[in-house]
Amino acid sequence: MQAQLSMHSWRYIVDGRNLVLIQPYLELSNSYGTGRISELETFVQTNKEKFESDNNLGLVMQVVSSMYKRNIQRLTQTYLTLSLQDIANTVQLRGPKQAEMHVLQMIEDGEIYATINQKDGMVRFLEDPEQYKTCGMIEHIDSSIKRLMVVSKKLTSMDELMSCDPMYLGKVGRERQRFDFDDFDSVPQKFTV
Repeated sequence: MQAQLSMHSWRYIVDGRNLVLIQPYLELSNSYGTGRISELETFVQTNKEKFESDNNLGLVMQVVSSMYKRNIQRLTQTYLTLSLQDIANTVQLRGPKQAEMHVLQMIEDGEIYATINQKDGMVRFLEDPEQYKTCGMIEHIDSSIKRLMVVSKKLTSMDELMSCDPMYLGKVGRERQRFDFDDFDSVPQKFTV
């Protein structure tokens, strides 16, 4: 079962008043989506005061850290073997030592499967050894699905509450025209039978 979230579910968050408050976070998301760490770090530095005043700078720094991890994980899908220097260059790390530190941490956390030959400075990426057949893994997947279903139900409930809220409906009604001009053709169409 796939939980689907649409923009409809989030429309009440992005009204004019809240859009100003969440704009840096939307831009952070867009910057993260590019996959370019330098762009993301520049954006974070530019908006550092905003994130600090919201007490979210620590979370934002976790976003930056996860960009490095995501970019390393992408390399595992492309290469079987890669030097630590190449990883550092591709992921925009300071050098092979920092690349080694990131790769070791990701191996330890089970985020990637790899071996490092320190003599040659090479990383060999491996396949995921999990066969997804064990009872523990099945229970883990089942609990993840249940958590997603709970979140989906909460979002649906919130959406239903908002769609019945008179203040929200009044505001949306004032902001929208009764009909969109796209709903009507400017030139009547002739129908052929």
